[in-house]
Amino acid sequence: MDNSKNFIADIPANAAEFFTAVTHAATELYISMHVLDLEDKTVYPIKTNEFIDKFMKCGGTLQESLTNIMVNLACPESVETIKNFTILSTLPERMKKANVISEIFHGKIHGWSKAIFVRIGDEKPLRRVLYLVENVNAQMTKLEQEKELLEQNRKQQNMINALMNGYASVASVDFVTDKVEIFRTSDRIKNALGSTKEPPTFKALVEKLLNTTVLEEDRDSLRKVADESYIKEYLPVGNSLSKIFHNELGQYVEMKVVRTGEETTVFGFTDKTNEITEINDKIYRDSLTQVMNRKYFDEKLASQNCQAVVMADIDFFKEINDTYGHQCGDAALAAVASILSSSVRNLDHVVRYGGDEFLISFKGISHEVLKVRLEQMRAKAEKIVLKDYPNVKLTMSFGGTFGDGAVSDMLSFADKALYISKKKRNCVSLVPFEEKN
Repeated sequence: MDNSKNFIADIPANAAEFFTAVTHAATELYISMHVLDLEDKTVYPIKTNEFIDKFMKCGGTLQESLTNIMVNLACPESVETIKNFTILSTLPERMKKANVISEIFHGKIHGWSKAIFVRIGDEKPLRRVLYLVENVNAQMTKLEQEKELLEQNRKQQNMINALMNGYASVASVDFVTDKVEIFRTSDRIKNALGSTKEPPTFKALVEKLLNTTVLEEDRDSLRKVADESYIKEYLPVGNSLSKIFHNELGQYVEMKVVRTGEETTVFGFTDKTNEITEINDKIYRDSLTQVMNRKYFDEKLASQNCQAVVMADIDFFKEINDTYGHQCGDAALAAVASILSSSVRNLDHVVRYGGDEFLISFKGISHEVLKVRLEQMRAKAEKIVLKDYPNVKLTMSFGGTFGDGAVSDMLSFADKALYISKKKRNCVSLVPFEEKN
């Protein structure tokens, strides 16, 4: 087919030179560039080559020539797509509301390519268009890379969701950049983070959470597990570990650490209070009084730090047992245990130490508040009325020590204070804790 037009011949010399320079610069981006006249059925080649010229001349009409070029440029899987795109009879309708339309296809020679129609002028109906074929291998490679990255991120997100199923807060850290990506967070963690728009660095985040949401006695052990060097040394890629700790209210929380890559680690946090409480109830709760038992004291509480330890018992308990029987004694124990439990916070612990003797440990309490609290307990004990034993009058004696130390170290001071109270009965005695050097 030889029905090309020479548009440049009709352009003034200076304008023609400028147009030629611009066209030459523009064509560097493209495999081929032609101006098509849909009314005259003619073509003006701006950029072409022997391969394109060969197949352009094989067609009897402009449509056949254009189709012939594209069918021979495209790989078999792209032939139908590009044939449909280059149908000229439907072009005016397809470009009614668009000045540019394009289609990606895979070429035999140039790889990923883009076919483009560009409207020339405002003539209606559509008459002239610029037809370009562009090499887009670089763009498609980048797109494929982005798609692959998105797929990897999707797979990682699915893996994180599976590993962290049921965890209220989940965050990932990149140890190279020290940046944190938060996937989901509970209201408690949100409050701890405050109103910052961007997550803090990992080290700053760990310290912030430790200081605001973790019980002081658990901070050092948790800080160790969350340390980058510890994770890299003791946690191989693909493995995980869990750590149970107490939040600032004394409730159980589990931290799960999953090393997802050489430099990436995921952290999950979830409330374990109900689950751990259920386990502890079976092991450490006294079945009669429903407070913690001596085993709990020996295995869990004795080594913990606190600010006050109190020993308390029921006055004349042996006489109650001897006079009214052990069932009455059991009712008395349950009643006083209920009063003690309801008078302390989640941070504090009530233990049936033995017989009618109870131990109470207090966190973060002053001498003044401690004394008021114990006087309230003593007064409540006086008002106990046992349902089946209305004639039994109960009183309790309390002996406590205040300071700062391990529960086991403070116990002997509380015992001394209780001994002082037992001389009077139905009273509270407090002595200071003197830590041994």
